[in-house]
Amino acid sequence: MIGGLFIISHPMESMAADSTQTSGNSQHTAANAKLQNTLWGQVARRHRIDPYILYAVALTESRKNGEQNCVMPWPWAINNAGNSFIPSSQQEAKALLNQMLDQGKRNIDVGIMQVNLRWHGHRVAKPEQLLIPSTNLEIGASVLSEAIQSVPGNLAHGIGRYYSWKNEPAAIQYGQKVIALADQIRAIL
Repeated sequence: MIGGLFIISHPMESMAADSTQTSGNSQHTAANAKLQNTLWGQVARRHRIDPYILYAVALTESRKNGEQNCVMPWPWAINNAGNSFIPSSQQEAKALLNQMLDQGKRNIDVGIMQVNLRWHGHRVAKPEQLLIPSTNLEIGASVLSEAIQSVPGNLAHGIGRYYSWKNEPAAIQYGQKVIALADQIRAIL
């Protein structure tokens, strides 16, 4: 657990589901009871989004391959101009982020939800605050919620706007990928 955020590969331990968003079968109810109070579930409820979608976006954005074929969202992932970095610690990520900023770079995706500094840096007082997992997750969930609400009735397109607002085909493709991943994670539970 890092700063109250579960960073592990098994989604059952790291996600939560809102009982209003799942079917009434006993399997989902049991999963909800176990996952309800994780940070994933709490943040998702605040932003009125499916926690499985939130987790799937994080996994898509900041995926780190772990041992024994496990994958996990990584809280200190950084991407600049298509170059992905997976620092091993928050301190290493902060040093890399500050180095990029000193070089005048601003189109940098930071943290577990890969929050872009150019577009969303105004949401924090200092860029390194995006390396606080709970802060990054909260901002990412807010951006995701806004994107989903911008396209009522088209969940894939809305989710995809988290990735690309202007390129509709790319957005829809991204959204479909996230939905498929969320469904896979949900099936495990």
